[in-house]
Amino acid sequence: MIKLYAALNLENQLVYASQAISGDAYLCPRCQKSVQLIESVAGNRPYFRHLQKIPFRQTESELHRRGKQQLQTILQREKGVVESEVTLGIDERRADVLWLTERQTIALEFQCANISTTELAERHVSYQRLQIKDIWLLGETYLTTDQYRPKKNALKFICYGEEWGYYLAFWLPDRAVVRLFRQLAFQPPKTEVTFQVDDLQLAQFLQISYRGTSNLTVFPKVCLSFDPSYFLAQQLNFQQSNWLSLQTSCYERGFSLQSLPQELWLPSRLPPLYLSWTTPLRRQVSWYCQQGELDWVDRSRILLTSCWPLLSGRND
Repeated sequence: MIKLYAALNLENQLVYASQAISGDAYLCPRCQKSVQLIESVAGNRPYFRHLQKIPFRQTESELHRRGKQQLQTILQREKGVVESEVTLGIDERRADVLWLTERQTIALEFQCANISTTELAERHVSYQRLQIKDIWLLGETYLTTDQYRPKKNALKFICYGEEWGYYLAFWLPDRAVVRLFRQLAFQPPKTEVTFQVDDLQLAQFLQISYRGTSNLTVFPKVCLSFDPSYFLAQQLNFQQSNWLSLQTSCYERGFSLQSLPQELWLPSRLPPLYLSWTTPLRRQVSWYCQQGELDWVDRSRILLTSCWPLLSGRND
């Protein structure tokens, strides 16, 4: 591996590694290819190295290969430098498409295969540590056959934007569009997710996504028209109702389920990740029973660090 101690920024100015800013884009002075800043570790001098290409993966699907190639082709029309299948950082994070702009380095992940929430969180945190903004575009494998409804396993990728609310973005290579499912929300007592659908050009999607934010410290409120009192009274009349165990827990601590603050048990601020909107209620009631109180900031902190990897932490 060749170490470079100076590189060009996007304004064609020579910058020494000791003066370089982590997260900025730099090019090799000789070949003009992208290089990455490796900061000082254990007393060694900082340096630049070329981004390493990953050999073609035999298990890569045709959809992933074609979609990734098309993303790179479209981004080459924009300002900046575009690379595909490169490794980043000491932990060898691999980006499907890496876009080095004047303001920020952006990794586009075209996710077609199913991954666990744990793996998604690890990859997201890795990008944050490298000060790279990660944008996740899902493949049609995460859509129903008509391509107009996300499957439930897509909900782990929920992001938040000021203009779109909670949203999911899908890349459809055959149409060269981003299918955006925005304003995602639950409508209790139903378990289905409601949304609005738009098809956007990639540049338009990235422009809005770029200026939006997913750096949430407290979840924004989602308006709900559902009155829980009648529904809850009905559920408690059934002998086999799961609500009875929750009611018993409340009685043991001197209050009733009906007397809980509505905001506590009707989660009007939560992203629609769960298959059932009652799941976060049970978590919160359990905590409330143990602590006697649970304000919204505390609930947000608990949920942000445990449930939604693309919403937690800094990503700006």
